[in-house]
Order: sequence, then structure tokens, then C-alpha cells
Amino acid sequence: MNIAANWKKTGSTSPTLLAWLIFSLLWLTFDLVFANYFPLKHHLMGDDYSLALPAWVDGYMWFKNNGLSVPWFTPSFCAGQPFFPDPQSGYYALPQWLAIAVGPLQAAHGTLLASAALLFWGVYLLMRKVFATGTTVAVLVGGLLMFNGFLPYRMIVGHIGYHGFALVPWIALLLLMPVRRSIHSWTAALIAGLLLAYWVQSGFGTLMLAAGLSILLIACLYGLRDGSLTRFFGRSALAGLIGLGLSAAKLWAGISFLSHFPRTSYLLPGAGNFLDALIVVASGLFLPSQWAFDVANPRLVNVQWMQAPHEWAYGFGITTALLLIALLLNWLRFKPWRCVNSTTLRQALLSTVLVLGLIVPIALNIWTPEWNAFLKTLPAIKSSSTLLRWMIVYIPFLAVGIGLLLQRAGWGRFTYVAAGLCLLGIVAQTIWEPRGYYLSQGYDAKPMVIGDALLRANKLTPGINMLGNAVDIQIGQYHKQLRSNDTLIAGVSQTACYNPIFGYRLENFSAQNLTPGSVLAVNNGYLNLKNPACYVYPKENNCQPGDRFKADQLEQAQAFVNYRPFAFNISEGQKIANVVTKFSLSFTLLCVLGWLACLAYVAYSTRLSRKKDKNIEQIIE
Repeated sequence: MNIAANWKKTGSTSPTLLAWLIFSLLWLTFDLVFANYFPLKHHLMGDDYSLALPAWVDGYMWFKNNGLSVPWFTPSFCAGQPFFPDPQSGYYALPQWLAIAVGPLQAAHGTLLASAALLFWGVYLLMRKVFATGTTVAVLVGGLLMFNGFLPYRMIVGHIGYHGFALVPWIALLLLMPVRRSIHSWTAALIAGLLLAYWVQSGFGTLMLAAGLSILLIACLYGLRDGSLTRFFGRSALAGLIGLGLSAAKLWAGISFLSHFPRTSYLLPGAGNFLDALIVVASGLFLPSQWAFDVANPRLVNVQWMQAPHEWAYGFGITTALLLIALLLNWLRFKPWRCVNSTTLRQALLSTVLVLGLIVPIALNIWTPEWNAFLKTLPAIKSSSTLLRWMIVYIPFLAVGIGLLLQRAGWGRFTYVAAGLCLLGIVAQTIWEPRGYYLSQGYDAKPMVIGDALLRANKLTPGINMLGNAVDIQIGQYHKQLRSNDTLIAGVSQTACYNPIFGYRLENFSAQNLTPGSVLAVNNGYLNLKNPACYVYPKENNCQPGDRFKADQLEQAQAFVNYRPFAFNISEGQKIANVVTKFSLSFTLLCVLGWLACLAYVAYSTRLSRKKDKNIEQIIE
């Protein structure tokens, strides 16, 4: 099939009124299902919001004092820790911006709704503009991605950094879409680079590798349908350079921080054999997450941490599985293996890459002693505690693949019926599937809501005065004993803090020589406060990771606990990375200004041309 020719036949690829109507209905239904989790009754939320909500309030405290300047460190948690160098942090990301603008609960809810909309329209445009499918197919694929279980259930439990997954179809669109002029191709690569940088800045973490593999598999599908991949590889290279440049400072700081906390001691669970691995993957992709937990979890071995139901939430629904089976059987009717003899070298290479890419998530979740030992030697992989999350590779691929099979099925008017039934099925399953686990989440968000309100009313001054494990607060009729990271709103930095970088049980964190009390108390020549620069640049600051501020560093410590920048030394590599990021930001800004200038010039020229035509018509009359 010649995609370019078919694309011309489809006419306009702009969203139709029907597409907007279906999107609106789906989006409204999506919100009706999930809005009640932000929060649950009694201000309860997902357990991992105990990390996210205090971090947003902490970011708001920094913003009130410093605006958008880089928050290198924070005194709010763990007696002082890195902020910007922490790969999980997302100061320059949508959730933090929403938290600053409208509050933490609204930020969580708004990020989920924005992600759902981005998934729908990103893959809708991908199907229409790149794969040249009809509106019905594009709407179906958009609905499948919107209602896939991965993002909503991750957002419910508090894995907010994964919202960057919603950019996968947009990056694929930008890298693959046909354009008429080189300037448009460069613009697409620039925007894709910005989105890649956003992945880094938003805390998407190691799942960037899995998301990148998913985009590559979509490109393989495009290439196998006779689409040219020349622009894909060219734009990918340019986008990668732009994304790397824009995020160089954070990447270098993050690598420097993580080099002292490798987290390689955790066991990697997996299925005991290939068949069990297939059952694990299929359960996650098509069953409700709590059912998948019951079916697949017993098949895992070498388990250190229980893989709770949200770790199995990748589902498209049972009706989608039935549609996929029907489409595959229909495809096999045409005996595709007869075309093997006419397969070109290009198609053979793409097919090989596609098959190998699809095997990766399965292979990563098989456990044997030898294979496990090998995985524990691989960068990024060796620091993981589970590799189930690599199943996100299949999510965009399956949605796009189902759409392409339906487009090719030749079912005529039954195409509308199949698409409608599939959408109704996944929506119905989302509405009625069991969610007892998600309803039992127990983080109390009210202290952070109160702290945020006090900050907005200027009744709470950002500042850390004490160290401690727990603190009682009394605000009006509300009384609460704060623990974990929540103590920041009482001016207390938590020593029994929650930061997975230090280990799920703080295995790599030491509170030695720290005592409950004033952070500026002096003991043996040291303050009662960690110097966070030592976690990232110990050599440059003549200290070891976890060291405290020295007594003669009182001025720096005072600035630090009052959410102000303080002087510290950085590595030569960090200096270079900072320059690269500043240059990339300047280059990107110039490109944006140039693009706006071109638009203004075109608009002005068009207006002059119309005015001239009008004058000529008047003269003729």
C-alpha cells in the first residue's frame, strides 16, 4: 500500500465534528469514572502521593521566593537533599505548574485529564496524518489509548511522573508525518526535541527507554506499509540532539547524584518460564488490573516487593482482545506468508527489528539465574526493582496495530459496528471493573491542602527550623500528627523521610549524628543539617555524600533552610552541561521567535495581497 497516495485520497485530516463529539463523550465519561479519586473520601489519596504532594508544596515554596530559577536543593526532606538533580523531580513540568497555579489536588486531577486528552488527539492525528486511516479507525485508536489502564491507575496511586507517557503518540507523529517543506521538517524535529527534554524534566525516568522503543515499533509499522523512514531517522537524530542539549544540565546532575546511590541490591522478579511470561503479559494487557494481579502475580519468582494491582494496569479490556483475535484471523485468511518470497531486504530488516522489539518486554520478565545475573549488569536495568513497566512498549503499538488491521479488514459498514462495540466494551469495563485496591489507598492529603492554602494566604512563611520524625499541628479545629514528608508545613525536615533514591526502606540513607531539634544547632563543629551539595559534588565541596554543613558554613545553611540559593561548587562536567543547556535554550528561543516572525510576515503579505486585489477590482469597476 502506498501511504502517500492514500493520504491524498482521504482529503482533509482535520478532526471532524463527529471526532470532537465522540472525544467529548469519552473524556466526560473518563472524568466521571476517575474524578472521585482526587481525592477519595476523607481527603485520602494514593499512597505514593505522600511523595508527590509534599514535593509540589515544596516546589511552591521555592517558587514564592525564587520564581523559576533552578531549585538545586531542598531542605524540606531528609534533613536536606538534592531537588533538581533528583531524576524523579519535575519542577519544570505540568503537575508542578498546575500545583503552583491552582493547588495540589487540582494539579493531580488536571494532569490526568490533560494526559487523557493528549493520548486521544496525539494518536488520532498519528492515524490520520501518518497512516492515512479513516476517522472511525482514528477515533477507535484514540479511545483505546485514552481508556488504557496504565495512566489513570498510575495517577491514582501517585506515580505522577509517568504522565509523560501521553507524549508518545505526539513524538511519533512529529517524527513520521509527511511535510512539504524542509522548514516544516526542522520544526517538527525541534518540537519533538522539546518533548524529549520534557520527559527528562518531568521525571519520566528509565521508562523513557521503553517509550522510545514503542515509538521505534510504530515507525517499523509505518515502514512495512511502504512509508519512507528517511525523515524518521533524520528527525530523530536532530530531536535527540535538541532534547539532550536542553536537558544536559539535569541529566549530568542526576547521573552525578545516582552514582552514589546505584540501588543495585534489589531482586528482579520474573516469570519462571516463557509460557508464564506470555500469561503475565497477556493478563496485564487485557484483564482488569485486580484480576491480572490474581492471575499473574503467583507466576512470578524471585520476588522481593509485592507487585500490587497498579503494577498490572496496562489493560485494553476483554472486548479489545476479542476484536484483536477476530482481526488477526481475518488477516490470516489472506495467507500473508505467501508474500515471503517477494519480501525485500528492507522489509526483512524492519520485520526483524519489529519482532525483536516485541520480544524485549517478555524477555525482561523471564527469570532464570543466568539471565537474571546478566540483567543485573545492564545500565538502568540493574537499578530496577521490577521490569513489568516495560509492558508500556505494547500499549501504543497494539492500539495502532488494531487500527491498521481494522482499516485493512474490508468489513465495510461492519467496521463502524466493530469500532463502536470495542469502544463501548472498554468504557464499560473501565466503569464496572473492581477497584477495591484503589479505593483503599490511605494517604491523607488534607495537611498538604491546608499548607498550600496557608502559603497562598501568606500565613505560612517558607522555612525549615527543626529536624524530627513527627510533629503535631493544630489549625483551627483540625489536629493532626504529621509524619513522613508532610512535616515540611510545620517547618520540620523529616529524618525518616520518603525518597526511593535512598531505598524503599531508606537502606542508603544515614541519620547518624542528626538529632531532633534546631537545624542550626552546632555539634562537634557541624550543624544539624545535611549539605545536599555533598550528595552530588562531594569532591568539589571537600566532603562525602551525606555530610552535614560545617559550623563555618552558617551563612549558606541559613540561606538553604529559608529556600534561598546558596554558594556551592560544581564539577567541570556540570559546568559544561550547564553551558550546553543555556545554549540550547537560547537556540530554541531564537527558532521560536524566527517561526513567529515568519508567521507574521506571511500574514502581513497575505493581507497586502488581498488589499491589492481589492484595489484592482475597484479600479476595474
